[in-house]
Amino acid sequence: MLPGNDMFTQDLEGFPFLIETPETLLHLQGLRETLPLLQQIQSDDFLADLTPLAKHFQAFEDVLILGTGGSSLGGQTLLALRKPHHKSPRFHFLDNIDPSTFHSLFSTLSFEKTGVIAISKSGNTSETLMQLLICLQQGLSSLPKSSLKDHFLIISEPRDNGIRRLAKAYALPCLDHPTDIGGRFAVFTVVGMLPAMIANIDVKAIRFGARQILSVSLATQESRNCQPLQGALAHLALAKKGVTQTVLMPYIDRLNTFTLWFRQLWAESLGKKSKDNKGQGITPLQALGTVDQHSQLQLYLDGPRDKLFTIMTMDHGKDSFKMNLPSVGHPAVDLFQGKTMGDLMMAEQQATIDTLRRHQCPTRVIHLKALDEKTLGGLMMYYMLETLAMAHLMGVNPFDQPAVEEGKILTQHYLAQSR
Repeated sequence: MLPGNDMFTQDLEGFPFLIETPETLLHLQGLRETLPLLQQIQSDDFLADLTPLAKHFQAFEDVLILGTGGSSLGGQTLLALRKPHHKSPRFHFLDNIDPSTFHSLFSTLSFEKTGVIAISKSGNTSETLMQLLICLQQGLSSLPKSSLKDHFLIISEPRDNGIRRLAKAYALPCLDHPTDIGGRFAVFTVVGMLPAMIANIDVKAIRFGARQILSVSLATQESRNCQPLQGALAHLALAKKGVTQTVLMPYIDRLNTFTLWFRQLWAESLGKKSKDNKGQGITPLQALGTVDQHSQLQLYLDGPRDKLFTIMTMDHGKDSFKMNLPSVGHPAVDLFQGKTMGDLMMAEQQATIDTLRRHQCPTRVIHLKALDEKTLGGLMMYYMLETLAMAHLMGVNPFDQPAVEEGKILTQHYLAQSR
């Protein structure tokens, strides 16, 4: 581990690297002083304003989080750390608009005991507006209009938009979404912090871990000591050799949603056209060990050599569910005598790493000392920095998403034409 990072290591053994000038490192160091998402992490003062709201929503039996993409995935990732002995509401992250999901949900909850937080940076996200309208309609079937303000909260940019108009019409309280931090980078703002606080997760530790990684990554004067930049350089070097996909495969169930958060961050930030109008980008793929040893590993090993693999590992505990049942006389079962479930998990994660490398598949290993709030905050900052470094190396803007606007316009057109 590099000095200052006591949370995880990155092993890039055997990777090819481009010769890097200090330009990208200097770019990242400049962003630290100018980029709102990196400046925002420096102070926790705003958390005090969220504490009363968190306590208010903790009183509900169910909390619905409405929103899609970055408005949802950051919070979902953080809530994977929720401890079962901490009393908090049941959370429902509603990030799609399948009517069946809403019918099933409304059949199981009481709106008198339900809180709703609707998140949309622009305030005009079609899916979130529809979700909110449906929830308002459902709420009005069992609550007086004057009571809605006690059950609903809106998070959006402080400007005239659709969701703010709804908030005004129904006297719903609002919180400001930062105007200068995009949704996929917003996990350290109110977007991710408020759901985590409601779930009794230590958000100060999350932010401390993020600050620590930011500091240690950018304190160096040499590119080789900036680990997120080294990860980006490995991706770029392999892309020049035809590696066009990157697989993130944690052997940790609680990081399954993290892979979805990473997928959006990487794809939406880097999948852009170049100056000569050619499409570029590296496609992010999610996987989960050990599950995908039984569904995707065959393709990884014998399929096309177009993938970079990042395997996330940790020590899973020598005392976890030790097997002490009597022998049944079969080697497949007796193998587990005196072993633990953690022993098996660690054997499987190492076997996958070794097998991938023996098949000459470029494999990075990120090993976690533990998975707690500090480490998760550090990992999320790490991947933000790697994405920003990759964007600079590719010469693209990581903060826009121009290609998806056409679909949004067509959706509104088709909806207006429907009967």
